Amino acid sequence: MSNTAFIDDWNSIIPFKIKAADLEKPTEQFLYKAVLHIFKLMHYDVSIYEHMYTEGADTSTVKREFVARINYIYQLCSDSKQTSFYYVDLVKPTAKKVIHLLKILLNYLFYINMVKETVLENANNCIENYFELNAKLNQEQAANEEKKIRACNMNRHIDDLKSKLPEMSRQIESQEQCKQNLHEKLVALKAAQQELADKIVLLKLEYVELTEQKITDEEVCALKATYEALERDIESLTESEKIMQRTNAIHVKTISEMKPCITLLEKLLQSTLDDSWKTIRSDVEQLTSLCDKAEIKFNGLLSMADTLNSNCTEIEMHLEERQQELCVRQKVLDKSKKRNDSKLNDYEKYVSNLNETNELLEQILMQQRMEVARIIDMSKESINLINKSII
Repeated sequence: MSNTAFIDDWNSIIPFKIKAADLEKPTEQFLYKAVLHIFKLMHYDVSIYEHMYTEGADTSTVKREFVARINYIYQLCSDSKQTSFYYVDLVKPTAKKVIHLLKILLNYLFYINMVKETVLENANNCIENYFELNAKLNQEQAANEEKKIRACNMNRHIDDLKSKLPEMSRQIESQEQCKQNLHEKLVALKAAQQELADKIVLLKLEYVELTEQKITDEEVCALKATYEALERDIESLTESEKIMQRTNAIHVKTISEMKPCITLLEKLLQSTLDDSWKTIRSDVEQLTSLCDKAEIKFNGLLSMADTLNSNCTEIEMHLEERQQELCVRQKVLDKSKKRNDSKLNDYEKYVSNLNETNELLEQILMQQRMEVARIIDMSKESINLINKSII
């Protein structure tokens, strides 16, 4: 390879640019920088070499290590095993040795890049395949472990279901018996409800009959008006009776006062008297006649007063009887109405309670049916799982 082609290849990939003059008269700094940039591109750790030429620092040891690194790569890539790079070649470089060293290092860099492009690509593909296969293997192992766990859990579940089968069978029988008992109770309650409904109809009919038999408000008002009118008549007759009794008392007193005079006059009339006494006798007879008439009239008034008093008494008794009858009938009707209302309310409450009990029993029966259906489904599922596990 000519120097011109070498310089072009170098400058195309190395950040540190070189010229032909640098190769003809190389210096220690030029060789150090050129090798250091190649080492960086080879991804070597060159941190210990970057400050090798710092003033005041002891660089002899670092330079020897640097020379040893260059010599190792130089002998590794050189055709001749006797080719070496010495400390003097770094301190006092020659054009021929520098050009040969840089060409070898550049070829080695090309080789490294080629390995990266081919070998590493294949290696990366292999690594990717490895990781993919490893991931699939892990997934299969995890799936197998999960299947084992599921199988173990299924076996435990099957064992539990097998152990629960007798208890579930007993529960089903118990639920069936409970269902039968509830059905019988429901039939009995429906019969009792129908009987109560018939009793309610009969009570309503009886209530209608009693309602038709009771005295209306118009009749009560008419009886009250008649009673008040009779009371007013009784008061009027009682007042007339009192007036007549006072009048009779006056007449009796007058007659009592007149009787001694009449007796005296009769005695005088029996004696021999002149015409004047006859006149007086005539007057006395007239007075006697008037007294008799007054007594007869008084007796008639007394009889009339007794009759009125008897009539008043009878009317009062009749009114009292009607009033008592009215009160009794009203009390009987009130009691009957209250009793019928109470019975109706009691029967309605009883029917309501029966309806609530019926609804509650129907809900309980529905729950029992759902529970029995759930137990049967669980039993079927358990039998299916047992059959699958057996298969």
